Amino acid sequence: MIEFDENLKKYGKTHKVPISLDDTLNFLIETINKSNAKKILEIGTAIGYSAIAMAENTNCEHIDTVDIDESRINIAKENIKAHELCKKISVYNLDAFDFIKNNKNKYDFIYLDGPKGQYINYLPFLIKILNFNGIIFADNLYFHGMVTGKIPVSKGCRAMIKGLHKYIDEIKTNIHLDTKIYDIGDGIGVSRLIK
Repeated sequence: MIEFDENLKKYGKTHKVPISLDDTLNFLIETINKSNAKKILEIGTAIGYSAIAMAENTNCEHIDTVDIDESRINIAKENIKAHELCKKISVYNLDAFDFIKNNKNKYDFIYLDGPKGQYINYLPFLIKILNFNGIIFADNLYFHGMVTGKIPVSKGCRAMIKGLHKYIDEIKTNIHLDTKIYDIGDGIGVSRLIK
């Protein structure tokens, strides 16, 4: 079991900032290490918790992380600096959709943990910036049981849950992807680019 920054975990809980679950983060690190990914894109920086965990526990060379929330990005930058990872992690305060549409870089691994209802809209652009055999690791596919029907879909979440259903259907049937869905954390989709 990998140990993660307990202070950042406490900060996330206290300030109600969504951060990756331990099971998810362990599986994320394991998947990155198995894939030998060198260049990583993270969508959804929050306070930098998972970017720091990836940088410290994998052999990746560089991580680009993007988030539209300026206040969280500023905290993430401070945390990344405190961990002396500024050369390894680049932080972008941008709308993720704009970032991936205009990005000329290619990645070996994409950690998708931003706005859940947008996953389906991001997907065609993520495939374009993913290297062959690269992985899209999508978190929160079950969204607290609303996607699987374990709990009723709340009114304000209907569009997002519909979007997650579309994303799951697409990654399962897309001829360019080999996908497995895991009952880990809040539901994880691991899609490898095969064509």
